[in-house]
Amino acid sequence: MVPDTTLPSSMNVLPANHRLRIALVCSRLPLPMTRADQLTVAHLISFLAARGHALDLFTLDTGEKLTPEQRAWLDQRCRQILVFRQPKARSILGVIGAVAVGKPMQVGWFTNRSHIHAIRQAISFRQYDVAYAYYIRSAEALRAVCRADAQPDLGRPPTILGMQLSQSLNTRRIAHDSGRLRDKIIYSVEQNLVRRYEANIWSEFFKTVLISERDAEEIRLACRERSGPEISNYILSPHGVDTSRFRPRPDIIPDPSTLVFSGVMGTNTNIHAINWFVKNCWSRIRARVPDVRLLIVGRRPAHEIVRLAAHDRAITVTGEVPDPAEYMARATVCINPVQIAAGMQNKLIEYMACGKAVVSTPVANEGIHAISGTHLLEADGPEAFADAVITLLRSPEMRAALGKSAREYIQRDWTWETLFSALESEMLAIALGSRAAAA
Repeated sequence: MVPDTTLPSSMNVLPANHRLRIALVCSRLPLPMTRADQLTVAHLISFLAARGHALDLFTLDTGEKLTPEQRAWLDQRCRQILVFRQPKARSILGVIGAVAVGKPMQVGWFTNRSHIHAIRQAISFRQYDVAYAYYIRSAEALRAVCRADAQPDLGRPPTILGMQLSQSLNTRRIAHDSGRLRDKIIYSVEQNLVRRYEANIWSEFFKTVLISERDAEEIRLACRERSGPEISNYILSPHGVDTSRFRPRPDIIPDPSTLVFSGVMGTNTNIHAINWFVKNCWSRIRARVPDVRLLIVGRRPAHEIVRLAAHDRAITVTGEVPDPAEYMARATVCINPVQIAAGMQNKLIEYMACGKAVVSTPVANEGIHAISGTHLLEADGPEAFADAVITLLRSPEMRAALGKSAREYIQRDWTWETLFSALESEMLAIALGSRAAAA
């Protein structure tokens, strides 16, 4: 049976001994899984539902179109789903209002009064054990109605903020490397707004979830700059990968001398990455491996990405494909030349789960900590990156060894079940502590 790649796979977990009632707040519908935040929230729902927890989902309709199967999937896993329309005009007004009071543009873009009111009402009438907001974009929806502490207070639940990455680190890198003056200005302004926000918002939640210590260090720096207390309530919970979907495919023979880069090709991070690679590495690789091909796989390719293929017959831009994992299986080598990012790169753990040989920049590997020479090759700078790709294209033995180690690393440490089990333990500890205090 062909798996439905538009839905998260079933989680291989047993029911929990202690069942929680959880209010889950996110800035857009978790399906379809076209963005990293949707991918993570959808798999979190899959995990928590499989463990038997009761979920109420509060989210915004930003234009995503659910298939009947996707809607049915959510209905089966959530006790209640409240969705509020967020038209573009409202988001624009929200940005203006946010900037006027010194809040990040992204927070204003996803602010919705009806959304906040519904959460306030639900928390007043329902007994939740935990309220969880995913991304700082959803923080405003909880900060006004829940508690940062774990003491019993009118039945209001303790809160967790899934901050995930340091948006100030992310926006600073984008602003620094952007080639467009407009983007440079916008992201520079947003970086300053986000930095101030991140330095304070964590303190209004009982726990803050971050992907890596690099993100935590950036937020600590922001706190120091404002002479405030340093973030002290964070836990680490990276994103995982579906190892049943992203897996070695012995039934698919890799195309000769083929590189694959995957992702949403309309984002600044991926546009910058592949342009950097083609401009700085591609000619050096082609001079050494003349038959090399580059597949750029992913939805919404920007015009400048499409033009790369128009000017070079060795480059193919696929656009959206039914299953990117099949294209990864066809790769001789997978690449991640990302220069501007924070948190972690999902594509990197997807490549590794597929058992592929990978060349990555240090930035792309920042939140994953794969060992260069064991799990992948890490290369910094154009010549080093190109030479690492050439080395792997010429060495099937090295490709096989790296791919095997990469797959084992992902299976051990990076499955959704492994990572969400640790997050669930934190939720249980918070909830049980709050119940004990109320007894």
